[in-house]
Amino acid sequence: MEDNKIYYRRNLPHYQPTGATFFITFRLAGSLPDEVIVRLKEEQMQNEKLLLKIKDENLRKMKIADQHKQYFNNFDKMLDKAVNGKDWLKDERVAKIIAEAMHFRDKEVYDLFAYCIMPNHVHVVFTVERSGTSLYKYSDEIY
Repeated sequence: MEDNKIYYRRNLPHYQPTGATFFITFRLAGSLPDEVIVRLKEEQMQNEKLLLKIKDENLRKMKIADQHKQYFNNFDKMLDKAVNGKDWLKDERVAKIIAEAMHFRDKEVYDLFAYCIMPNHVHVVFTVERSGTSLYKYSDEIY
């Protein structure tokens, strides 16, 4: 049965409209120490609490969007300088497997625009052009 929902509560990405372009980063388990993740999440929650106090709705939305970008940038910076975690993706053989996996459903489920395989994480940009395509459905097949 095809799942035609565009919003999912517990699965990322939560919002999956047809024709949307996604920029997703995924990382190796253990690529960041737990304390770093907890600290970044706590900082984000504190910042959002402060931003929710802004009365002007447009300004508040703009500031929250900026804060989300900064949150992502903070994670990305930590991944780039992570020296203690796993870095299996720098092995050419492993990187090739990842690249092949991303191309596997290209033009079938999504249109792959670009990806960058880093030593401990991957960035990918793609568009879901097919009506009724659920990224969640395919992410289940991985686990």
